[in-house]
Amino acid sequence: MAALELNGLHAFYGKAHILQGVDLKLKAGSVVGILGRNGAGKTTLLRAIMGLAPRVEGDLKLFGSSVENMPTDARARAGLALMSQDMRVFPELSVEENCRTAAWTVPEPMPFEKVLTIIPELRDHARRPAGRLSGGQQQLVAIARSLTVRCKILMMDEPTEGLMPSIVSRIGEIVRSLADNSVAVLLVEQNVELTLSACTHLYFLEKGKFVAEGAPQQVRSEGMLERYLGVHGDVAH
Repeated sequence: MAALELNGLHAFYGKAHILQGVDLKLKAGSVVGILGRNGAGKTTLLRAIMGLAPRVEGDLKLFGSSVENMPTDARARAGLALMSQDMRVFPELSVEENCRTAAWTVPEPMPFEKVLTIIPELRDHARRPAGRLSGGQQQLVAIARSLTVRCKILMMDEPTEGLMPSIVSRIGEIVRSLADNSVAVLLVEQNVELTLSACTHLYFLEKGKFVAEGAPQQVRSEGMLERYLGVHGDVAH
């Protein structure tokens, strides 16, 4: 059974038909990447899954159960989490308080000490206001919040945008470790090298439709990167 399954998903903003019949399956322990040019509908896809798009049509299932008419908070309690581009942390709260705030939303949160064993870089900053950390550290706090709620499906929207290469590499490591612990990850990312190295399967989104898909090696060997993104296939070598 898929952790997340989409069949014929459509999304609209007013009269604009953004997603036009998207089909996708995401299994526990897999990392699936969504690649596409700006304006292809990648962020809308994540928002539609989370229940944040104004109008969505089609079949969307979490762990085999339809989420039609299920509000966003109920989807979160069912194990779905979204790390969006526009909000990383509560800046005035400490790192620990950021995680404790998330912990209040679920019945059995992951203890903060255990979160720190997964992201030990945050241990020395636990009492610092999160807004005073670097952009990369703040993104680690956002991941820590997702760990706190024991999410089963983590959707990440451009998690490495503007970050230093060392942090980009670290986020890739964390993504793979989440998958090793049966978390399903849906990754929207402009960093093609990271996407190819972290993901088990990739989809190319163009004008609201998936136009190609494949495993990373297939994506490189069949020229999909150059065809749909204008990127050479040896980018990850």
